[in-house]
Amino acid sequence: MTHGLTRAKRDWFAACFIAAALGLTLPAFSQDNAANNRTALIIGIGEYGYSGVPSLSGVTYDMTSAQRIAAAMGIPEKNIKTLVNAQATKENILKTLKELGSNTQPGARAFVYFSGHGTRYPDPASGGCIEGLLTYEGQTITNKELASASQQLHQNADKLITLMDACHSGGVANTFTTRSSSLNVFKPKFFLKADASANMCSQPSNMRTRGFVNETTRLGALQENVVHITSSRPDEVSFDEPGKGGLATQGLRDCLLGQAQDTDGSGAVNLTEIEQCAQNFVDNKLKNVPGLAPHHITVKGNRNLIPVIAPPPVPVMAVAPAPASVPAPPPETVPSSSAVVAVIQPNATTTAVPAVQAVSPPSATPEVPTAATKPETEPARPAPAIVRPSLASLATLKDIEQQRNPKRKVEVKLTKPALKIGKDLLDLSIQSSHEGYVYLVLLGSDSKSFYLLYPNGLDQNNKILAGQSLRIPKPEWQIKSAGPVGTNHMLVMVSDSPRKLDSLVMAAPSASEPFTYALNNFEGRSALIRFLTSSGANGASESFGAKIIAVKEVP
Repeated sequence: MTHGLTRAKRDWFAACFIAAALGLTLPAFSQDNAANNRTALIIGIGEYGYSGVPSLSGVTYDMTSAQRIAAAMGIPEKNIKTLVNAQATKENILKTLKELGSNTQPGARAFVYFSGHGTRYPDPASGGCIEGLLTYEGQTITNKELASASQQLHQNADKLITLMDACHSGGVANTFTTRSSSLNVFKPKFFLKADASANMCSQPSNMRTRGFVNETTRLGALQENVVHITSSRPDEVSFDEPGKGGLATQGLRDCLLGQAQDTDGSGAVNLTEIEQCAQNFVDNKLKNVPGLAPHHITVKGNRNLIPVIAPPPVPVMAVAPAPASVPAPPPETVPSSSAVVAVIQPNATTTAVPAVQAVSPPSATPEVPTAATKPETEPARPAPAIVRPSLASLATLKDIEQQRNPKRKVEVKLTKPALKIGKDLLDLSIQSSHEGYVYLVLLGSDSKSFYLLYPNGLDQNNKILAGQSLRIPKPEWQIKSAGPVGTNHMLVMVSDSPRKLDSLVMAAPSASEPFTYALNNFEGRSALIRFLTSSGANGASESFGAKIIAVKEVP
């Protein structure tokens, strides 16, 4: 199914392809575009006030890395709260988490980071040990306490991402201390307090702690809306590298800022791809270190979340994207390749289309504290994987769907699930549990056509009320099936806040060219993800509901 416009122009298509061939770069997520409702709490403890706790000199660098990550996530500097060393007591951390929850607007994103020592202590009630984060004065924050303090945060936030660079395996760390001179370079991020039962709590099999994601879901959070990243598994040691920071933080920082490969060509990298990239960093860092084995970065919760929509630019020339695939030509050029004809009613009243605004150049990476400098050089970003455009575009739709908030219910009904070519019109009804704005993206049965179907040049009134049944297409614009035989995939999305069309459009839509959004190349797919999943303007909610449906075309 393609739009098959009767007056489509070859020169417009050529212009789009030339732009793609030249490696047209989309603007990065700059501080100017940062979502002013996104928030972050960054905690770092390198020097402890509790007797006997080894210092972690790399934490200073972790704080800088975490702030760079927050900036890449689109969090304004004014919304980033930091707690360092003596500020990071148990009381103050839990209090600040609660305040962050109150200050985070509904539908926003939030990021919580911790770098310091992990610990364990005996729990007589369960006969085992409980793991936690070691605070400045030697107290422990358990996952249960962390989840409880952040309850308002995960209730308000559309997505909550936590990153804990600490470990909880004492026995392994103690073994390394006695046998490995490598600990002069890499320090375990674990401390077992003197009042704990060392022999008991050094055994990972005795752990009785529920994970953070489990604790948050017990308190009402949805797993799709929460991500918990840890630097190691429960039975492993994660390491601090003096002068550079935690190995997990270093790897995650670099991968979040552009080093992770887009393995499915969707136009963005999700946390599964970032985890793989960061793990490769840790493996390479420790592969030749005597006596040390790599620890494993772990992601729980929504592994399909895209934390950084558009990474900030790196000071090197990026690898050029794969050439764009050519969508089906207009009907008058090759009639057999057209699939859908837009039947434009002669008396249709069209909505004025705003002029396309010039795209601003990418802004520089936000400044970071001088306590830790950026690397002098950064390697070029890896090229996206070479994937057949139809598969890559379907991956794009799935990536967008995975960013949805399950609290937003979207129901879609097709009048006919299979359309007869040359006869049937596309007809579907949409209902949403929440008021919002409807967006439809079509991946055609020809495996080439990929368009923003609605809103379009004929109709930009895409508002829907809660419980309302909206019929698409509307009477003033109809779409008839014209092949080829196969399956179309359509993403139906209802967002709390409207998206800015001028951030996506390559050529202004009009009554004669209503669907002029050539998306089926890497830059186009990336732009679509950015367009649909970026934050609402002026602090509006980022939440949306989404559903992918299949529409068959038959002879």
